[in-house]
Amino acid sequence: MSVGIVARKPYGKAAFLIALSVVLAGCQKDQPKVDVPPPVVRVATIQPGTLDQPDLTGLVVAKTQSVVGFQVGGRIAERLVERGARVKAGEVLAKLDPADLRAKLAAAQAQAQQAEAQARFAQQNFDRIQSLLTRKLASPQDYDQAKSGLQTARAAQTASRAQLDQAKLALDYADLTAPFAGVVASVDADQGTVVSAGQPVVTLAAGQARQALVAVPEQRLTSLPHSAQAQIYGQSTPIDARFASVDGAVDPASRTWSVRFDLAENPSVVAGLGQSVTLSFAGQSVSKIVPISAILGQGSQAAVFVVQRDGKVKMQPITVNRLEHEFAVISTDLPTGTPIVALGVNRLHDGEKVRMQPGLGTDTGTVIETGDKQ
Repeated sequence: MSVGIVARKPYGKAAFLIALSVVLAGCQKDQPKVDVPPPVVRVATIQPGTLDQPDLTGLVVAKTQSVVGFQVGGRIAERLVERGARVKAGEVLAKLDPADLRAKLAAAQAQAQQAEAQARFAQQNFDRIQSLLTRKLASPQDYDQAKSGLQTARAAQTASRAQLDQAKLALDYADLTAPFAGVVASVDADQGTVVSAGQPVVTLAAGQARQALVAVPEQRLTSLPHSAQAQIYGQSTPIDARFASVDGAVDPASRTWSVRFDLAENPSVVAGLGQSVTLSFAGQSVSKIVPISAILGQGSQAAVFVVQRDGKVKMQPITVNRLEHEFAVISTDLPTGTPIVALGVNRLHDGEKVRMQPGLGTDTGTVIETGDKQ
């Protein structure tokens, strides 16, 4: 009896374990399959940035321009031209009151006459002392004094003649004349104004050659193209513009340089002085910007996840040109408006389906379809 009992025990345990495993397997088959929802992401769009070479707006100026002023000081008695007037070379632009200049001329003439008389007296005295010396009636010291007095008188005579010539020229300078034919670009002093020698009175523009004068930010100066298309305000036809020169130094307040472009002559385009002109540069490309959080990688090895209409993301390579405070300037063939993942890129893989949770927020108006559930 004891032997039979020992033989049945292992077979009973095995049957129990087999029955338990069958029951558990049945329970697992009955348990429903749990679908993991697509990850929630925030979507933005690729936005247009700024032009690599934005347009520049300035003024039309003369290629040759001169600021004209009197060569002597005085009070302006008469101004004979207006702004925009065409003048010939040698034409009188303004006149000074000659009364003061005439008085100075009279004083110079009197000084010259006095110097002439003193020089004649000194010459006579020298001749007399020299004659006495030959007869030993004058000492060598007397001769030296007479000779020195003659030299001093002659020097004063020369100086007075120069002053007289200067006074005569000053009276001639009372008329301000045009150094060349041109157009009066501006009038800087009016009748009654007391001006000093060289003070601007009239700005004169020569000929028909015109330039565009524009202010260029200092960070753009080195990369500024040397050719452009100029559009003058009020004119429908653009004209060619070529880089000419950079004026002076950088403006300390605006940090800009004054740059001149030569404007090509075109009979159908009227380039009036002072008109507004806009320079557009060929080969301009528009940079694109995306949130920094949308970028995976860096430099030329960077990429973004494009959200497709089926709700899946596709990795697209881009080039990061520079980083701003919150955005990155990129180069890519993707058009502006393309929806991309802006938050959560580090937990995505290519081809993965995503969704946007309502209320999370999005800065794109594109409707992203999450696709059919499979």
